[in-house]
Amino acid sequence: MKTKREPVLAASKRKRELVEAKRQGADVLTVEDVAGRLGIGRNQAYALVQLGQIPALRFGRRWLIPRVQFERLLTAPTGASAA
Repeated sequence: MKTKREPVLAASKRKRELVEAKRQGADVLTVEDVAGRLGIGRNQAYALVQLGQIPALRFGRRWLIPRVQFERLLTAPTGASAA
């Protein structure tokens, strides 16, 4: 028989796995990480991910942002031409 705690335990296990992957130097960021780096709220960061403004991959219910692509996005010149 399943209990109500199982989804919570599964979620906490996924979070622990993500924290461990990040500790081992995984090249991904969470939406919360990106929001903190950009100085915006979590909801706004999720909106940018869903609009495709921030490159991200979806794994189940989680969005993960490849670190290299995010850093490239930050260093990319703006749309203004240098002419």
